[in-house]
Amino acid sequence: MFASPATDYLEPKISLDALCVRSPASTYFLRASNTYWKAGILNGALLVVDMSVTPCDGSIVVCAYEGELVLRRLKLISRRCLQDIDHPNFSWPLPVEDDDTRQVYGVVTYVINDARGGEFDDSPVM
Repeated sequence: MFASPATDYLEPKISLDALCVRSPASTYFLRASNTYWKAGILNGALLVVDMSVTPCDGSIVVCAYEGELVLRRLKLISRRCLQDIDHPNFSWPLPVEDDDTRQVYGVVTYVINDARGGEFDDSPVM
């Protein structure tokens, strides 16, 4: 029996865990409950959130705000705040460590959207 000439081109199986999860003990998954066009996040997208990643300016972070989990863009340069992702004019001060009503829980490291619906358009209606 001869080996197939194509065996040199076989790719290893793709593991989403290996690709998207750097630190299993500090990573969790969430579903987006809204669409955020400017971040490429569709309603229902699977968000990979890592609590061990140090956020930087522009990171999308998961925050607890007044009892609700929300997504915000972290701004650290010029004006330190949490911005609404699609409406940067709306912002909130960064949480204070002893404030238990507003906390940053982790950084969104990957967004997995369902592309079957054709929602991606170069000029979405807002």
